[in-house]
Amino acid sequence: MNKSLVLDAGALIGVDRRSPQLQELFRQARARTVAIVVPTVVVAQVVRSGGRQANLRRFLADSYLSFVGLDYPAALEIGALLGDSGTADVVDACVAVCARRLNHCPVVTSDPEDLAKLDPTLPLIVV
Repeated sequence: MNKSLVLDAGALIGVDRRSPQLQELFRQARARTVAIVVPTVVVAQVVRSGGRQANLRRFLADSYLSFVGLDYPAALEIGALLGDSGTADVVDACVAVCARRLNHCPVVTSDPEDLAKLDPTLPLIVV
């Protein structure tokens, strides 16, 4: 396992649904001191108001997680990636750029096709 994992929206939805596969993946990551990285745009895409996402809120409050925001250089890189790939999903492109910047670390996703369009070299963990 690499030293980092990047989570996309599908991974956070799986967390909220208490996916046993994700629980095991995160247990293994912690045991191996693998950083779990969540781009903040993914949080914005998934989190909603109200009490329906208690599992997700607990997970996001965990101090073990790292959050990566979108800065100007990343925005330029994301825009270029979207243009090169002919796609338009800014959040998926943000996830791809984050994984690239972390030495092409694996992305935990439920939608591998969209990420593969952006960067077919990214390692994907499908949940």
